[in-house]
Amino acid sequence: SKVRTPREQTTTMKVNPHEIAGGDPAGPSAATCRKLVVLYGIGGLSDVGLHAIMAGLEKNVEYITVITEYPDMLDDENWECGCIDGHTNPFNDEAHASKLTMVKIDSWKNEQANLVEHFHGADAVISCLGHRQPGWKNTELVTKGLIARDGNKQVIKAMEEANVSRVVTISSFGLNRGDKTWPHWASKLMRLFFLTFMRKARKDLQAMEKLFNESSLDYLIVKPVGIGEDVVPAGKYFQQEPGKEAVGGNMAKMDVARFMVDEAIQPTTVRGSKVVGSAPGTPMSG
Repeated sequence: SKVRTPREQTTTMKVNPHEIAGGDPAGPSAATCRKLVVLYGIGGLSDVGLHAIMAGLEKNVEYITVITEYPDMLDDENWECGCIDGHTNPFNDEAHASKLTMVKIDSWKNEQANLVEHFHGADAVISCLGHRQPGWKNTELVTKGLIARDGNKQVIKAMEEANVSRVVTISSFGLNRGDKTWPHWASKLMRLFFLTFMRKARKDLQAMEKLFNESSLDYLIVKPVGIGEDVVPAGKYFQQEPGKEAVGGNMAKMDVARFMVDEAIQPTTVRGSKVVGSAPGTPMSG
């Protein structure tokens, strides 16, 4: 059943039209966000975290602290995405290196001492530690285990200790029975996957969402649709609104990252979740 607690409440703020229907690389100004903390792991959902670093740099965020078990992933030319020009490690780019700090950890399964010091002075956090693949693509998930719950439990504690309130985290649609937040046939298919060979991922993401619901943070849980490896960024995004046509299920990882950074910089929804996708009517990627 859907995880909800009495403490959870959703507040939607009044926003500009482009922030409801979509966004572009210009988006909200970063004037109100001097420092971001970005966390990523491995897998499709976590790949969005790699792109969130680039999205933050697009918005001219002054400082970005990256916390991960896998800093070498930034050296890969292919970030499992459809970005036309590919990627290079921003830490090796003189234009960006001075804005970036890398914090390598051993495992979120272990207690990370002094984690809070990396959150001091942050305006917001983007956490992409979730994963919904069954494990055969990333065998390390089998040996080390899923980290959405274990990692974000420590993130929440560090944020509360550092008095940082805004966090945008990534999860998935189709987790909970009767979930109609994305009125699309693929939602039922994803639910079937979560009930069968993706059970561990479902339980991990549900446990993570429960932690945020029970926290004191101003969180937003982002549930993207699409994020296939071949999807080319459109430079915009569309939020699913109740009773409206389903957003398209063909969204690029970079566009999800831009939405998350926009929400970190200029929140429109707090203590709730949002399904985000491509333009309504866009066909699913093959």
